Amino acid sequence: MRRMIWAATMALAAGVAQAQDKPVVNAGTRAPDCTARVNYDRNADLPGYLDGDGICQPFLPLNQLIPAGRDASFYTDDFTDAAIRTRWQSCKADEACAAAARKGAQGFARVETRETGTVGATGRIDPEGDVDLAAIRRPAFFGQEPYREPIAASDASAHTVEFTAPRDALERTKLGKTGEIKLRGWYIRGDGISSEDGTRQRALVVMNNGGGNEITAIDDPRSELVTRDAASGKFTLSDKPDGLTEEAGMRHWRGFAAAFHAAGFDVLVTDRRGNGISGGGNGFNTAEQANDIMREFDQLGTGEGLRAMGAKGGTLTGKAAADAVLQGADIAAMPIVLMGYSRGSYAVAYAMQKNFVTDCNRDVPGGTCAPALARANIRGAILYGPNSGGLGTRVAGHDMIEAALREEFATTYYPDGEVAAGVARWPALQIVKGTWDYVEGMEGAFASYNRATGLKDMFVFHGPHGLAMQSDGNMALAGERMARFARAAAFGQSRLEGTTPPADLRELVLSAPAIWDTNTDPTGPR
Repeated sequence: MRRMIWAATMALAAGVAQAQDKPVVNAGTRAPDCTARVNYDRNADLPGYLDGDGICQPFLPLNQLIPAGRDASFYTDDFTDAAIRTRWQSCKADEACAAAARKGAQGFARVETRETGTVGATGRIDPEGDVDLAAIRRPAFFGQEPYREPIAASDASAHTVEFTAPRDALERTKLGKTGEIKLRGWYIRGDGISSEDGTRQRALVVMNNGGGNEITAIDDPRSELVTRDAASGKFTLSDKPDGLTEEAGMRHWRGFAAAFHAAGFDVLVTDRRGNGISGGGNGFNTAEQANDIMREFDQLGTGEGLRAMGAKGGTLTGKAAADAVLQGADIAAMPIVLMGYSRGSYAVAYAMQKNFVTDCNRDVPGGTCAPALARANIRGAILYGPNSGGLGTRVAGHDMIEAALREEFATTYYPDGEVAAGVARWPALQIVKGTWDYVEGMEGAFASYNRATGLKDMFVFHGPHGLAMQSDGNMALAGERMARFARAAAFGQSRLEGTTPPADLRELVLSAPAIWDTNTDPTGPR
């Protein structure tokens, strides 16, 4: 829960509406016609569009607008791997620039605190040790009072799984660590998604956690997560453990898994390296986490490096584990949709880039690129709270942080301009986000949506980036929408039935359901 205070809140003046004499949208985008106050986590007046009832619907503007004399290629061409490395050479020669970039990079080259098992008597394991899979919490654990989470209904179909992966480049080259690590989580077998003729097709959604999220961490609905400072009026997330919750918002994340499973999908979700019940020390190399996704597919095919335990207990290894988990499905043929939240969406974006565009590893000196992996059964991606527009849509200076990470910390974190451009070659893309999600301005995400050429959808709702303070209603709608999109992508459909593509940014913002996050009042000051 304490990590939900997001290290990336640095330089978030972008969350405050700019002065009216300065544009907050790019040329050609309809200018906002109102402002509205949002509370957690921006605590700011944001630009917005008036709806038919006269209520201002706010949105977060872009961090960087297109410079004079340039076009939208600024967001892709100026933020490629080569472009940021070239600028890094000049930055390194400037003491102030280099110091700021290295300081920012060090925040992503560290060992994270694990929360799973800090509340109650179960769930704590040694992620680097030989783990008894029975010690890991299962979906049924979250069905007890006071949690009552829908994921519990999937327990009979769930396996606790453990995959094997190499250490990342930071640990190998900077920390001197050797050997392998284990990635752990759940594989939940589905009944198959229904086709038009009534038959069922096994299909898989692979969920990738957000930053610091831990799939088996407790999220107690009784926790009071946000407090309002009487003097400033600002809403802030508590930074102290309350003895009830380990990771706030995880009930919503598991709710998404339950929605996919209820729609018939198999669901695979593991804690990322460095987080929760998985091994490793650092959890920020998202391009390496994209490689982990592909490793998991390989191990589900061969069984090599895989362990699994079903609801009845008993640990299986190797091919026997793979067969028990898949129950006759072919991991190389079944339709697969990749889904990720926040940092997990970065990993998904890199996985899509590797599969459909080019397989590059930028975290080692002289890192080379290989042809796209071309796994034909990967049918699309769902990005929740993403940086789909890449580095150019982030706060100025993040490009130098990323360059420092790649050059000096053997880590690839933020999606770059090449990944942003590569969206055009993905077979399907869905973007889901809160209208004041800080990661990138709404216009940047909408540009990424417009860049997509296949099946595409964008669903927005009133709320911030983090899961902790989202309304139950919006999370239920998001889960249902994502499950419907995943089905459309799995079947290769060209459009999502029952949706109307937004014509412009105003239509997108005003498409948000009339449900607000848990502490913002739409009738407040505008």
